[in-house]
Amino acid sequence: MREPSAGGESSDGQAAGPLAGLLRRCQMPPAHFDELHASPGTLRDEWEVFARLAGEMGPAQLGAAQATIERQLQDNGVTYNVHAGSGPPRPWSLHVLPHIVPARDWERLQPGLEQRARLLEAVAADIYGPQRLLASGHLPPALIFNDPGFLRACHGVRPVSGTRLLVLAFDLARSPKGEWTVVSARTQAPSGAGYALENRLTVSRVFSDAFRDQRVRRLAPYFHTLRETLLDHAPCPSGRPHIVLLTAGRFNETYFEHAYLSQYLGFTLVEGADLTVRDDRVFLKTVSGLRPVHGILRRLDDSYCDPLELRADSTLGVPGLVQAWRAGHVLVANAFGSGVLESPGLNRHLPGLCRELLGEELLIPSPGAWTGGTPAELDARLARLDQLVIKPLHAASMPDVIIGATLDADARRTWAARIRATPDDFVLEEYLPLSHVPVWREGDLQASGMMMRAFVVADGRGGYQAMAGGLTRVAGRDRLIVSGHRGGGSKDTWVLSTTPVERFSLLRGRIQPAAIARSDRVVSSRSAEHLFWLGRYAERSENTARLLRAVLARLDQGDPVISGASAPVVAICQQAGLLPHAEDETPETPPREWGARDFVRTLLRGLADAEGMRSVGWNVAQTAAVASTVRDRLSGDNTRVLNQLTGAMPRRGARPPTLSGALDLLDRVILWLVAAGGLEMAHMTRDDGWRFMSLGRHIERVLHVTTTTRCVAGAHAVGDPALLEWLLDLSDSIITYRARYMGRAEWAPVVDLLIFDDRNPRSSAFQMAKLAKHVRLLPDANLGGLSDELNELSARRNSEALRSAAFERTPPFREFLAACERTALDASDALTLRYFSHVYEPAHATLL
Repeated sequence: MREPSAGGESSDGQAAGPLAGLLRRCQMPPAHFDELHASPGTLRDEWEVFARLAGEMGPAQLGAAQATIERQLQDNGVTYNVHAGSGPPRPWSLHVLPHIVPARDWERLQPGLEQRARLLEAVAADIYGPQRLLASGHLPPALIFNDPGFLRACHGVRPVSGTRLLVLAFDLARSPKGEWTVVSARTQAPSGAGYALENRLTVSRVFSDAFRDQRVRRLAPYFHTLRETLLDHAPCPSGRPHIVLLTAGRFNETYFEHAYLSQYLGFTLVEGADLTVRDDRVFLKTVSGLRPVHGILRRLDDSYCDPLELRADSTLGVPGLVQAWRAGHVLVANAFGSGVLESPGLNRHLPGLCRELLGEELLIPSPGAWTGGTPAELDARLARLDQLVIKPLHAASMPDVIIGATLDADARRTWAARIRATPDDFVLEEYLPLSHVPVWREGDLQASGMMMRAFVVADGRGGYQAMAGGLTRVAGRDRLIVSGHRGGGSKDTWVLSTTPVERFSLLRGRIQPAAIARSDRVVSSRSAEHLFWLGRYAERSENTARLLRAVLARLDQGDPVISGASAPVVAICQQAGLLPHAEDETPETPPREWGARDFVRTLLRGLADAEGMRSVGWNVAQTAAVASTVRDRLSGDNTRVLNQLTGAMPRRGARPPTLSGALDLLDRVILWLVAAGGLEMAHMTRDDGWRFMSLGRHIERVLHVTTTTRCVAGAHAVGDPALLEWLLDLSDSIITYRARYMGRAEWAPVVDLLIFDDRNPRSSAFQMAKLAKHVRLLPDANLGGLSDELNELSARRNSEALRSAAFERTPPFREFLAACERTALDASDALTLRYFSHVYEPAHATLL
């Protein structure tokens, strides 16, 4: 390698900044295409320009940028759940340096990708139509009919859009000579486009100058075409079509992407239980009744979509959906039965099919592949198994591919025997050494194998449009295998242009005054329920955290009125789930006294315990869990706040924090929860979703303030100012009290502030008034006698007799507090029965 000259350039005129030096020194393995270097020590032109535009970015700056990206992804909740449902979601892995595709490469790739999409669409139209390819021998019938992805229920059906494959993805790799090859196709529910968009938004901020000056092509046109194609072809006789994005739910490995795309495209995010089929038409269950659905962008594989006609044990799909699609009443992207096109066995037939169906030569090849053959041919292939890749003939029959080079001699013999036993079940494919790109790992630039997933969308006019970018995936520590399940990562994909890049927005053109709309966003019954419980869990988390902080912060004062020996303190902690009840304890008996050490130890354990019902840790975990199900309805700031909150909580199995550590953590937990509540109030549109979330918060506040007040009202130390200040602290009302009375706490003004003052946003009166207001504004509200209960309590609260009873702590006051608690619980039950319960009813079509 030549040494750089003192003038800022190497002796051959190359840029000599710190990043350029790092890139030149990055060693790439032999026999693999080098994406970085044109020759040893010489960067490719696009990387020379990138290094110059990146500025003074040396190892320290590159490492800091990588750390910033990782923190941003963590805060934004960008996840890829490798093992869905087990353990916390894994943050998405994104490397700081982009993968750069020169304009000359894209000019060859783009028409090849679009051609392959047209070809697969033509194949699908034939095998689900006249089947001439099978009759003529261009496709082996066994390859199609034996594949579980071929759905006989879809034969003869012409999709309402006229196109079966609206979105496709192709996994590309480079041969050692630099030739692009299509390794596999994704035709059912291709994933990754949302991650590609997130990668772009993140990395382009780090290298903003390079991104602008290198003329990187935009991703937005792809998403614009996708949205407009769905809207234009959804069967809607009048008005704007209602498009939904069907997800398996938050435990799906790519759920982040589902929520992200639904927000970006403006589609409603739904699960199978949110939809129902009536008279061969699809409807969404909303809090206002059933709303027609005209198009579905599905993120479920074929077999899970309809338990009535496909996989009977699926709880993710919609009974009757296939029939509604067959009847032409709903657009489904992609059409059912598309999975058969993912078979690796199809690739070897594509060159001939391209000539037959399109009259063209296949522009991008696939690796050489073989299935079956004579015994001699099979023996010859198995003899070089270390140079081949083993794939299942039918994509669904084996979870992963096997690279022969990774097998030892015993494993190769085992696989050879297995293939000889059923040779027609496997595809033996030429191993393609992956091209290598630079990644920042362990404080240095290292080489890693890469593949690029390219996305193609139907343009609605019979053609296809390729995304000018994609999702570049890189191998983990095992440089031979690119897989998110094996610790792989990703890169932003920069496709360069030779001409200036036009700014492009997904938003539509100028809106005329007559088109201004204030219609509410659709709120499904499931979303309403989750928003309701988000409000309850978030408020409960804050209340429990305030209670724990108010107790722990006063322990060092040595006042027995705030200790494990104080009956009201122990009773309130027990009702909040921070302390267990004694086995022989009844509601009539006073709570047992706690020793100081056991008292503190148990409270601290509840802070970290995410498994204990209603502990701080458990409530925060539930808040995060239910928020993840409605993240498409939350702002990015709200999501970041909640992710920072959950990231700060002790992990499962961690030792309980010290007293000072617990108080510091509680301060931050309360701050984040208050911030989340403030964002809801300041930024959320006042639609039904916000109203249900607010109802959840107000119900929890009623229960909290009435329960804590009732426990203190019955205590012998009710007149103790320290106990009353503690009670005010629980409802965040100390500052208001001191500003009004400028004296020590006394029972009468305290109870007036917490129960009767409708100007105090933490009081019972304020919460009950809000409950009554929101209940009146709910759609088609028919909640039995709930409104009457709320009105009756309001009348009682305003009576002088109740105020006198409150000041004297007589039974009518305690009965009123108990009535407030019952009404709050009745409100929760009434809302559930009226708006949420039908989400879990058996789907209509299963009753036929």
